[in-house]
Amino acid sequence: MRSIPYAQLLGQDIALLILNMQQGFDANMFAAAEGAVCGGGVIIVLLPSEIQDNFLRYIKAAFNKHAFPCISKHISSAPFIDQHASHNPEHQAVQLNLDEQQQAIQDIIKTQTGHRRRPLVLTANRGRGKSAALGIAAATLINQGVSNILVCAPSKQSVTTLYKHAKATLKVATDISLLTFIAPDALYDEQPKCDLLIIDEAAAIPLKLLITFAKRYSRVIFSSTQFGYEGSGRGFALRFQQQLQQIAPEWRSHHLSQAIRWASHDPVEAFTLSTLCLVDDENKNQEFSSDKPTIGLVTSAQLLQSPRLLKLIFSLLVSAHYQTKPSDLTALLNDHDLSIIVMQQAEQVLAVALINHEGGFSQSISEQIYQGKRRPKGHLVAQSLTFHSGFQHAAIQSYARIQRIAVQPQLQSKTLGSELINWITNWAIQQEFDHLCASFSADQRLLAFWLKQGMQVLRIGTKRDKSSGQHSFMVNLPISEPGKQLHQSIHHAFTQQVKVQLPRQLQQLEPGLIQVLWPQLIDKSTPTDIVNALSAYINANRSYENVEYLLIELIYHCSLTALTQQQQDCIIAKVIQNQSWANLVKQYKFTGQKQAQAYIKDCICDLLTHNQETTHHNET
Repeated sequence: MRSIPYAQLLGQDIALLILNMQQGFDANMFAAAEGAVCGGGVIIVLLPSEIQDNFLRYIKAAFNKHAFPCISKHISSAPFIDQHASHNPEHQAVQLNLDEQQQAIQDIIKTQTGHRRRPLVLTANRGRGKSAALGIAAATLINQGVSNILVCAPSKQSVTTLYKHAKATLKVATDISLLTFIAPDALYDEQPKCDLLIIDEAAAIPLKLLITFAKRYSRVIFSSTQFGYEGSGRGFALRFQQQLQQIAPEWRSHHLSQAIRWASHDPVEAFTLSTLCLVDDENKNQEFSSDKPTIGLVTSAQLLQSPRLLKLIFSLLVSAHYQTKPSDLTALLNDHDLSIIVMQQAEQVLAVALINHEGGFSQSISEQIYQGKRRPKGHLVAQSLTFHSGFQHAAIQSYARIQRIAVQPQLQSKTLGSELINWITNWAIQQEFDHLCASFSADQRLLAFWLKQGMQVLRIGTKRDKSSGQHSFMVNLPISEPGKQLHQSIHHAFTQQVKVQLPRQLQQLEPGLIQVLWPQLIDKSTPTDIVNALSAYINANRSYENVEYLLIELIYHCSLTALTQQQQDCIIAKVIQNQSWANLVKQYKFTGQKQAQAYIKDCICDLLTHNQETTHHNET
């Protein structure tokens, strides 16, 4: 018997698992580790003897509800704990039905042998033999003569089971070299050729990369755990599959529902999915009317008294956010600096927002944060504006940070999100916060939503988030007078800083994001001396390099809305982000640098023409 970190259990087969949770129930640990235990195996959970918090109270009640054997220090004897075997004797000798897995193997093989551009999306709950099917199918193809199969996953460890079954299926052991593992970043950068690309645990790979792979490779399999401890399977299904429909309309799907590692109706799996709210069955059954919804605060005490409401809220968060984990459930019940705001209609949940209470530090601690000597847990925006943005006393003020906001998928685009934000804004004013803010991995739609709420960007992360593959944006709405003064100072510094960052640290930031942000960055008055100085570039042969400084100045004084989408993209990529001509040619498919230069010149000409027409119209 050995002690190992729970993350290393992924893909392993275990007969006995002992989880030491005497310091508190770790939801992430339990959800990740229990899936490695085979049917008939034993799980022993060591819990504190005394109730320590709301979440432990909730967990112990769930253990009692599922009738798991319990040994207390006050009881001299207790039954043997056999939790992964069903309490029904008929389930002890279950004959596995492998029809689903065999069909999955055939679908995987068909992805390589059939028509191109028909990717397969393979989903399953844990313990369904998904990785085994991938390994068997890959080895079968190699046995048939396929010589180059790539396997991509967040880590090599996560495809251990896949390789184990591939080795067992291969006719020639050394042919395992034809099944090559590659990390997501390397696959993105190197663009290697292959006969088949298998992407396992796809939900844990940034969406941007998955979309790129779907476009680049004509024979690709996207495999993902649907309801797992990662909490990202539903987000994967909603976001990625919607975009895959546009890229490859003839994509196929296969879902494995039959349990293989343990019997069907396994009590531990039922406990994990239900108690840790990793499924959204409750939300699927909701019916919404046209009645006006109500919005209000929900306390942890109310959630303890209403497990259904807790499940409705948390499963909505799971479906809406890539990075929701079981540990977030702990925060809902235990975090005193978290406010839960719910939009309801009768007993149905339409939308939910989680608000973190940040800042409020003493001047001394704020100065230590500014100097990099202190880093209190949490307080994301308060600390970042103090340390990264360089405002020494920013952490003294108070921030209501919207950590998560989610609207039922079928009700999105109906202004419910904006209604919820309006309510939160009024609540934050009543609670005397200095700021209402948010930090998120940005795409154009999300950024546009937050700016529509009257917020402004105060910081852009220079590195991409590992989970989303996007840059993080911090947006803020000042509430109090001191808050407004601080906000104005930070925003002024940000607009100066970002102009330097865009051609450097943010050179690869998507032009579409910059377009959404652009109204915050420009001075709408266009100096006439710039227009006159550019005439030699537009009407003669003065080179781009000789007038680049003038073009930068011009763009920062102009709205770009008069240009087409591609014109805006190209102008931003070249003039603002200083991307190379070679990159421009490759990205926008110009015949060469000469055509790219001519296109940029035409864009500037259109911009100047529109500006002159607008100026003339205003004067008349």
